[in-house]
Amino acid sequence: MSRRQSRQWRVTSGGWRVVAQRSEIGGQRSEVGFSLVEVTVAIGIFAFVVVGVLGLLPTALRMRAESAQETRAVLIAQELFSSVFASGGVRSVVMRDGPGLTAAQNVDPRADLLAGPMMIGYPTQTTVPFYMWHSSRGQNPDQIWETGALPPDAVRNGIETLARLRAEPVPNSPDLFKVICEVRSGASLPLSRTRPTTFTAYVYSPPVPPSS
Repeated sequence: MSRRQSRQWRVTSGGWRVVAQRSEIGGQRSEVGFSLVEVTVAIGIFAFVVVGVLGLLPTALRMRAESAQETRAVLIAQELFSSVFASGGVRSVVMRDGPGLTAAQNVDPRADLLAGPMMIGYPTQTTVPFYMWHSSRGQNPDQIWETGALPPDAVRNGIETLARLRAEPVPNSPDLFKVICEVRSGASLPLSRTRPTTFTAYVYSPPVPPSS
């Protein structure tokens, strides 16, 4: 059986090139190309890859959001620990920023962590504290922390993250205290629906001498 091929040529800027090719076997002509089966298989493989990539997107976005929340929690914890150290101990902690910390309530901004936990509220995408809750102000920080029932003014200002700061005495070390900072996103959600990140530091805090 004889086989004969014919080619068509075209002049281009780079010279001559083949633009079509066909072969004749035993007097029958066949065109060079892809069969329907090959095209179907290629489309199936492409669709499989696309579906797999799209399935990974929600996981990637969730991991990115969790990473951003963890980074923000670290920055908030560093800021709060710095406030404790700058205040000279756990008995008179002072927050340094935020409209709802001192002026709005017109009360003493200091808080004794040994008398009860301090809770701080943060708006979205910032590490500047806006609101502070403490038992010395007639508030119940633990209730807000557990239930997510924010006061109306905190809701209006978009408080998204809560941090709870508390101190515990270290056994056999009367002037050494363990400071625990918990940070969670979803301020208006109950604690059972969120996952706090916990940080710990140790602070030397001698008794405050009585004023003369």
